[in-house]
Amino acid sequence: MPPRPPLYARIEQRLRDAIAEGRHPVGTLLPTEAELCHALKVSRHTVREALRRLVEAGLVERRQGAGSMVVAREPRSADVHSIRNIDGLMQYAADTRLRIERRNLAPLSHEEAAQTLGIAGEAWLKVEGLRIGQDGRPLARTEVLIQPRFAAIAPDLPERGAIHHAIEQRFGVEVVEVVQEITAGPMPAAVAAALRRRPREVGMFFMRRYLLAGGETLLVSRSWHPADRFTYAMRLQRQDG
Repeated sequence: MPPRPPLYARIEQRLRDAIAEGRHPVGTLLPTEAELCHALKVSRHTVREALRRLVEAGLVERRQGAGSMVVAREPRSADVHSIRNIDGLMQYAADTRLRIERRNLAPLSHEEAAQTLGIAGEAWLKVEGLRIGQDGRPLARTEVLIQPRFAAIAPDLPERGAIHHAIEQRFGVEVVEVVQEITAGPMPAAVAAALRRRPREVGMFFMRRYLLAGGETLLVSRSWHPADRFTYAMRLQRQDG
């Protein structure tokens, strides 16, 4: 018979289960340490160790003067990537898999024309699919718009590896800049369903415009990530002068 887990591990698991089941929703505070000690009949040391492990798992953040806030329903997975430059984007694409569901030439809407710097009604190659994480679960819903002169890449789009890199190699061009915009909001119903999430659950929307020399757009990618499967962190440094 396997040994019984330590008390702090059992408390941690109870809190994990409560978070996963929605009894402590994302964005709300857990009961205070004193309240947990009283409710669970355990010491403050035990509670603190359980909370520390929840923080390490990416489920909870300790906030000075506020308490312990739930920030994710599921533990942080292996799908954590450091993206600081274009090479980082290539590594992210190599570590995940794009399960392509649709690829076809389609006219740009006015919104898409504004995002791609193209012309409304012009036919671009549109690629839609799911980005699958290392754990086999959907990581993001992705749509890629590729400018017409590179549309011949359609039958050879890679599942692993960056699409922009495949285009660079085939057509002898080079991406020199990526412009990124990030917004948060409720995911569209179709996106939430594809990612196995509740309708209108909050997600992170990424739009990246890949630019060639002279500012010409190679492609634009648009992706929705569930909020609890994505962490965005950056380091800001003071610049002398």
